[in-house]
Amino acid sequence: MILTTKEKLKKAALSAFAQKGYEGATMQEIAEAVGINKASIYNHFKGKEDLFLAVYQDVAQEYEKLLKRMVRDSENMEIYDKLLYMFKEYILFYYRDMHISLFWTQTLLLTPPEIRKKLYTDILKREQPFEKKMLEILLEGMQQGIIRRDIPSKMLMSYRAMRDGLLLWMRIVPELSGEWIEVFWKDFWLGIKERSEYGDGRDEFQSGLDLEGVLNPPLSTGTEKMYTTTCLICQQKFAIPFSDYRYKDIKYNRGVHHVCNDCGKMVQEECQKITGLTPELIDLWEAIFNKKK
Repeated sequence: MILTTKEKLKKAALSAFAQKGYEGATMQEIAEAVGINKASIYNHFKGKEDLFLAVYQDVAQEYEKLLKRMVRDSENMEIYDKLLYMFKEYILFYYRDMHISLFWTQTLLLTPPEIRKKLYTDILKREQPFEKKMLEILLEGMQQGIIRRDIPSKMLMSYRAMRDGLLLWMRIVPELSGEWIEVFWKDFWLGIKERSEYGDGRDEFQSGLDLEGVLNPPLSTGTEKMYTTTCLICQQKFAIPFSDYRYKDIKYNRGVHHVCNDCGKMVQEECQKITGLTPELIDLWEAIFNKKK
């Protein structure tokens, strides 16, 4: 395919903006990369900002196509497969094209504020259908009992953070090739899946060793092994089953949900008195909010 001078300029500009950012890239180096005089650029673009926005439009359109393709191709998959497919496809798309990936980083972080503000508005508009679809998938997973109940928008933020964070590390560490995507995906999935099923990381305790916070035998009359810790409020020891949604929060965050059931109920009642918000009202608000979006 023979490229026009305008297309060659945009291609050279993409590379320059990706490597040096908007401020660092110069019209002179872009012209030299194409093999023309700097003045000739102005036959095709009004100036640097016009050239940058032309490059942005091309990259943004490809991003929009990627989002639509991922939704379309995963339409008939199960919840787990949908989320994994879109997680993997997104990472591989940008991992294979470093210039586009770096261009987005430069654009979202280092573009002059007056330009960046305009681009944010455009990006949010393009992402809206995809975000809506992702929230629907997460909510459906919760309704089916596959994904633990939580705020879908917060869970989607975690999904994006894991996805974009892994992409960044794959750029930095060459050993993290595409085959590692599913390895890291499993860590994310185990964090959002319904806790009523096993596979939440408690196999590490099955050897019967006395690790921190684990007592043998467990403080339970049932057959399920328990995790034991101290309540932050009443300072009494309490035990919860490993399948309880609070287990990982308590073990790894040391503070979140770190109270016994009695103290937890007391705190909840006090909060309800102050705010007037019951769990039912919060669920209703969330449903209305997601519907409006």
